[in-house]
Amino acid sequence: MGTTGEVFVIAGTGTLSMEMAISNTLRSGDDMLVVSHGFFGDRFVELCERRDLNVDVLRSKWGKAVSVEEIEEQLRKKSYDAITVTHVDTSTGVSAPIKEIGEILKKYEDTLYIVDGVCSTAGQREYIDEMDIDILLTGSQKAFGVAPGLAILWAGEKALERRKSLGTISEYYIDFERWIPIMNDPSKYFATPAVNMIWALKESINIIKEEGLENRYKRHIRNGRAMQAALEGLGFELLADKDVRAVTLSNALYMDGIDDVEFRSILAEEGVVVAGGLGDYAGKMFRLGHMGNIDIHDMVSTIGAIERTLYRVGVDVELGEGVGILMGELLK
Repeated sequence: MGTTGEVFVIAGTGTLSMEMAISNTLRSGDDMLVVSHGFFGDRFVELCERRDLNVDVLRSKWGKAVSVEEIEEQLRKKSYDAITVTHVDTSTGVSAPIKEIGEILKKYEDTLYIVDGVCSTAGQREYIDEMDIDILLTGSQKAFGVAPGLAILWAGEKALERRKSLGTISEYYIDFERWIPIMNDPSKYFATPAVNMIWALKESINIIKEEGLENRYKRHIRNGRAMQAALEGLGFELLADKDVRAVTLSNALYMDGIDDVEFRSILAEEGVVVAGGLGDYAGKMFRLGHMGNIDIHDMVSTIGAIERTLYRVGVDVELGEGVGILMGELLK
């Protein structure tokens, strides 16, 4: 992922990697700026408050993004020990301009740049050193195409130096210093590794290397935009504004009269499982992931299942229209 630092792969989830990022770089009383575009940006706020950090929040309306100008203005007002940004917030489908934020942060050398890549890493462009990212964190279950169970975190040189400056930290399992010897020599022991998951991740990495990382990013753009065009063609409105819309998932708002539980239950009968909305959008939308190793067959089947579900819940839908839009976009 383009860093000369360290990579940590341990048994856990994306939330564990979020906590790992904070615990290894910040002391109680440090100043943190959280840029939040939804539910998971707000989760960082809670994690920081639990660690007794001084937290300022730049929060966008769901579906919109905090502008680079707003972030720069806040950085001018106050010195921060770290800033965290969720690259793609799963709750809203909003994609943050992490490259542009990194450019700004080159002026603020004492501020660590932490990027939550749970719903983006291996699906949307992230080059750590090039983008001035100090910590990138993710989980195994999304764009890597592996089952849940691994927390993955990249720490650049500045983040590793920050950890050393803290001395002993209160956390034990997620301490960088405990894991570095294991990452350098996996034959050593600190805590039980998730061996089966490591083998699955190894296969995922082989698939990514065979495809090529840039090719993978381009495929996600093509697939994501095609899926979003098909959903809009079927009458769904997408929560995220078009200019900040992620390509790893789509957050589709229901038309009037559709019951969330009924729709998702019937869709599951048709062979596709989607997640419900979060926060104020619970019951008002579904969240559809199209990341990792999905192919054209998966996508056509998914749109076909959504069309059949709309038909079954009484929506006047022209069967085949969404599939036609999808195919037309994919074959351009």
